[in-house]
Amino acid sequence: MSLDIGIDTVGPWSVVNLRGRIDAVSANEFDRALRELIGSGGQRVLFNCAELRYVSSVGIGIFVECAKLASASGGYLSFAAMNPHVSSLFQMVGFVGLFQVYPSVEEALKEALDR
Repeated sequence: MSLDIGIDTVGPWSVVNLRGRIDAVSANEFDRALRELIGSGGQRVLFNCAELRYVSSVGIGIFVECAKLASASGGYLSFAAMNPHVSSLFQMVGFVGLFQVYPSVEEALKEALDR
């Protein structure tokens, strides 16, 4: 299984629905899609990780680079609905302290609207 990327706009958020694996095979497509999204003004990016099964070190690097791009334009990245494997990886590499992580997409969007 490769990576399927779907992007929905919900208010000011770009919700990036990830399904499959971010690895050497899918990395270029993933990187290109994120850079296009951020370059076109997507400042609040929420990754729906409910169907994300695997993230390689290449994927981790892409998240870091895109976080820098988003931050340079006043934006940020957030994550939601991680399975235990992806959550464990994010904890191991220190992403939990760097990014806002939500239990679900619905909770992320609700919290953002309540601000």
